[in-house]
Amino acid sequence: MSVGDETLRNVNLVTMTDPLLGQVVEQYRVESLIGSGAMGMVYRGVHQVIGKAVAIKVLKLDYADDPEMVQRLVREARTVNAIRHPAIVDIFGFGTLPRSEQPYIVMDLLEGDPLDSYLKDHAPMKPRDVIPMLDELLSALSAAHAVGVIHRDLKPGNVFVESKPDGQKGIKVIDFGLAKQADRAGGSVKPTNPGTLLGTPAFMAPEQVLGTKVTPSTDLYAVGGIAYQMLTNHLPHEAPSAIEVLSQKMQHDPIRPRQWQPSLDEDLDGWVMNLLSREPEKRMKDADEARRALRRIGDGKTTGAQPVSGARPAVRTATGVVPRRDWGEARTLITEESSGVHDKPADVSTDRHVSPWAATNTEHPAQVEVEEATMPPQPAPRQKFQSARIEAPTVAANPDEVLAEVKKKESQRSLAPVALPVDAPGEVPVTVPPSRAGLYLALGAAVLALLAGLAWLLSQK
Repeated sequence: MSVGDETLRNVNLVTMTDPLLGQVVEQYRVESLIGSGAMGMVYRGVHQVIGKAVAIKVLKLDYADDPEMVQRLVREARTVNAIRHPAIVDIFGFGTLPRSEQPYIVMDLLEGDPLDSYLKDHAPMKPRDVIPMLDELLSALSAAHAVGVIHRDLKPGNVFVESKPDGQKGIKVIDFGLAKQADRAGGSVKPTNPGTLLGTPAFMAPEQVLGTKVTPSTDLYAVGGIAYQMLTNHLPHEAPSAIEVLSQKMQHDPIRPRQWQPSLDEDLDGWVMNLLSREPEKRMKDADEARRALRRIGDGKTTGAQPVSGARPAVRTATGVVPRRDWGEARTLITEESSGVHDKPADVSTDRHVSPWAATNTEHPAQVEVEEATMPPQPAPRQKFQSARIEAPTVAANPDEVLAEVKKKESQRSLAPVALPVDAPGEVPVTVPPSRAGLYLALGAAVLALLAGLAWLLSQK
């Protein structure tokens, strides 16, 4: 059971001393505490006359006098009511508690689980179960974007899997506390506070990391990340810290979903990778286009279009990208790099067509096609970590730190040691750092030889 970003996670809550229990808030008697988060508490309330059950989210006392936190609560209520969509949680009350002056909102009481909790028991999910949920999510985003609202913090924790009376599963988008409204449908918004990052690292789009304007395409990137986790039980980028996740996001495309789940339809694989394109202009233009494409995949109506001319699918391994020229080479790399504690991505067969969406994300300027023997040693393979370690509800970081980390890793790669092969059997290859000393010595020897030659000629005369 969850409302907003306050999620009940089977914790024992001490409620006997809570002064709000038994009180009446807007004709709703507060019956129990059902969830607690970093900034708020969520209570179950029941209308005294008609018996309607609701959720009441109250800002914690420590934040009651924080203008930014109060504004987030107000923004959430206003934004939801500006959209009015069945797949978005409804908020129909706002006020302040009389004694403590803590702001609160009254909203739908949802039965079910947040998607992040749901995935712990159900991921990886079957495409036939994933597609209807993503369709509802995109429908909600389409309605939000139509009135200029960009969520900016979409993640499984902000998507609720609702249990309907008929036994079917539906979704509700929750927590619009970080949402911003553009001046027009499909418009962009500037960062709230230049120099800070707001969002969840695993699902933030690269443009959010850079602190540039965000657009509806930013939300589509997050949808791609959510779909990726639903289908593979992996995050697109996994690392032990948020800063490393952001650094990876700026440098590498994620491993293709089909490498984790070989049976996954290639069109659906390409659809996900399109939404995870690092360049916003390469993603599908809006939620409606993404929804139409997803429905065609679900209906089996994709025709297997040929790839874009010149584009060749690439294998994303744990240490880099290998153009799909030699699948034997790719299999070897994947196998060798997957011997650590992280899971091994599976090989992908080549007997099927290439998705029309996959082609847009296969050739990136950073993916240089070179022979394996000339490739410098790569960093150690990534390890798989629990998503909870990098899924903080919201982070505020300096974009300069992220860019500095990216530049640092790039410089480390350019200065990586070069292994010199030794032909003599039984000898161990020696690793030395690249240096210009050898070149200088050779040039010096050549100059000395030239001077010696001149001296000999003069002596003959």
